Amino acid sequence: MPIERVIYEVIKNLKKNNIKGIELSKSHRKNTGIMLDNVNEKEIQDYISQLKTQAYFHNTAPAKDSWHQINRMFKPIFNAGIIELCKYLPYLPGLDKNSLYKKIGIKIGKNTTIAPRVQFDYFHPELIEIGENCLIGDNVKIWAHDYGLGNFMIGTVKIGDNVKIGSEAIIGPATEIGDNSQIDFGSFLYSSKIPSNAKVIRKERSNYVRAY
Repeated sequence: MPIERVIYEVIKNLKKNNIKGIELSKSHRKNTGIMLDNVNEKEIQDYISQLKTQAYFHNTAPAKDSWHQINRMFKPIFNAGIIELCKYLPYLPGLDKNSLYKKIGIKIGKNTTIAPRVQFDYFHPELIEIGENCLIGDNVKIWAHDYGLGNFMIGTVKIGDNVKIGSEAIIGPATEIGDNSQIDFGSFLYSSKIPSNAKVIRKERSNYVRAY
């Protein structure tokens, strides 16, 4: 799902819950975007059209109070049920658990394997796209949102074809991994763009080198 649709959905939820004083921004820094209360619909549309991979909502209440005001209540609970089930559900004859992931909006290409205990984003799994012939290792975490102190961020995750992600890796929002790349065990990527044919080596915050 394009991120623009998710941004509009969040704004709709904020208005429905009468949440005021929210700033929409492309940056993690405050006072760099637009105050939703002070602009018209056309100005909101024009600003959202600039946001291709991520968006920040500043001045939000603490996560424990605002998660359902921002993301709705029952949709994340339903998503969580599917994700938790699939963590321990093997691939069986006649039952491809990828079809369950697709029901909550995750895009998964042909011949891609999702290992046990993979943690997908509860709030916005529809922002996650995985290509064909990929292997997502055990206990990998793929997030399409991030809560800060006073802000909430959403971002797309796009994983190309023929990508291997090693166990325990963490893939954060606003991350793109090119085709034929390998992500080492335990790597951490956040707001990253990894080119095709690269190998990410597990270091402090994950560096990548050209594999060939």
